[in-house]
Amino acid sequence: MRNAVVAELFAVFFWALGNIFVAYLSMFFDNYTQNFFRFVSAGVALLFLSFFFKKDDYLNSLRRFKALSIPIVTVFAFQIFMVYGIAFTTPTIATLVTRLSIIFVDVLSFFLFPEEKAALSKKGFTAGTILSFIGVSGVVLTGSDFSQPGGMFLAGVFFLLAASILWAVYTVSIKIFLRNSDLLSATANIFLLSGVMYLPFSAFTGGIYGVLKVEPVVILLLIVSGILAIGLANFLNYYAIQRLGASLPANLQILLPVFTGVMSVIVFHEEMQPHKIFFSILTLIGSWITVKTSEKAVKRSIA
Repeated sequence: MRNAVVAELFAVFFWALGNIFVAYLSMFFDNYTQNFFRFVSAGVALLFLSFFFKKDDYLNSLRRFKALSIPIVTVFAFQIFMVYGIAFTTPTIATLVTRLSIIFVDVLSFFLFPEEKAALSKKGFTAGTILSFIGVSGVVLTGSDFSQPGGMFLAGVFFLLAASILWAVYTVSIKIFLRNSDLLSATANIFLLSGVMYLPFSAFTGGIYGVLKVEPVVILLLIVSGILAIGLANFLNYYAIQRLGASLPANLQILLPVFTGVMSVIVFHEEMQPHKIFFSILTLIGSWITVKTSEKAVKRSIA
């Protein structure tokens, strides 16, 4: 159990590091180019891990390519909105806003999965949702730069909300279409194919040629960020879920904004005024209450 908890904490750390990478790499590459290299490198890394640990499962997963269509398109769109959201706001704000995906997952599950309908009727879910929205609104509205030309900050918040909804759709679609599939193998295919989908857009915008204009170390960071923050992080998360179940990893993932905030302060000198810290804590508390309420409701419905 201890190894699984450590694995999940490393997954959260790598995801947080990925948000920092996205903000930094946005200075060199456009959205599509960055996503192409990061997702393809992650897909290749997961493909290697799938062959090494679960070769038979991966070969069997190739028979269910049609089931991957919706997850591929959804994660493709999600990452576009996510990168724009981080670039137009800050990594910390991005991780806090996208915590709302927890709520959107429960709302979608209410309509699709009978065993999870009980969660939304609980007072804890309502309280957690209200706290999360108050926290996110407070972080966005206080101490944020609304003076950016063209309203880019507000556009970034909109993109992050869209990313939250898309991530919820992705999460639910995996539960529906990949119920009996090996998640590691399926995710390797999803990330690899969604990554390839960015290539035509990168070529059309001319962003793909940007790799010829940057230092080799920047290209290395581009590839390493995909392997660590997308590939290895998801592998560690699946490892933890297999040994701990879904509940504890979901609770540990609430630490993602904390890790991201600390890194953002160190790397980008992002200011964290007391009121922003206060609203960030409200968001995390609200997310935790929502997760715990959903967890208890599902357990009772199954029992």
